[in-house]
Amino acid sequence: MATTLPVMRMLGDPRALTVLMIGLVAAALWWMMAMMPQPSASGIEVPDGWSLRIAVSTSVMWILMMLAMMLPAMAPVTVIYAGLAAKEHRGAVLALRITAFLAGYFTLWAALSVVLALVQLLLRESAWFTHGGTQATPLAAGVLLIIAGAYQFTAIKDVCLQHCRSPMAYLLSHWRDGLGGAFPLGLHHGAYCVGCCVAIMGLMFVLGAMNPWWMAAIAAYFVAEKLMPAAERWSRWVGLALILLGCVVTVIALTRMETL
Repeated sequence: MATTLPVMRMLGDPRALTVLMIGLVAAALWWMMAMMPQPSASGIEVPDGWSLRIAVSTSVMWILMMLAMMLPAMAPVTVIYAGLAAKEHRGAVLALRITAFLAGYFTLWAALSVVLALVQLLLRESAWFTHGGTQATPLAAGVLLIIAGAYQFTAIKDVCLQHCRSPMAYLLSHWRDGLGGAFPLGLHHGAYCVGCCVAIMGLMFVLGAMNPWWMAAIAAYFVAEKLMPAAERWSRWVGLALILLGCVVTVIALTRMETL
């Protein structure tokens, strides 16, 4: 009985339930990603040609990968939103509000997933990418690293990171009441999240867009950038490191091309 009461209190707290549900869905998605074969000679075959079925299946795969990566980063603001919304609603309406907020938050990420899926399909026959367009060659990888590093120094990155690191301040200043306000509020905050992370997301192609270990590393960076102290400062050092690494990779790739 002594252990049952804290559990019951936790299950009655919408913030705890939100964390629990996000954790369960994220765990299921990561398990699915880990079980997915890699696009190589011994793994899955990336289909040739174009069709609606190929475009849809590739887009769905990217959406699931993106959801697995971004759910942990979505958790802090969603938990705070659940606590604030619980002051207005309970039960099914509250659950719908939290779901609508999450749906709004992820809408732009889903749209970006479709764009990346189409980019992958376009790059299948490119000399700059291998493994069905999912992995950059050294020269393309170097360019992606430099772009991601340079983006860390932009004003857009600074503004978006500030909003992502202060979810309570954001929600209080942009709050929208009721079930009807949940989706647009999530959509608006999701736009800042995309603006904060989009360049780093492009690095998925550096070591393979379907590599679960690389996906996990990028997802962990997103969480760290939103939660760890002084990320506004050390993220610039990360940007500098990416630029330097990109320059090294590019020079090595160009040198090897000249010797061929």
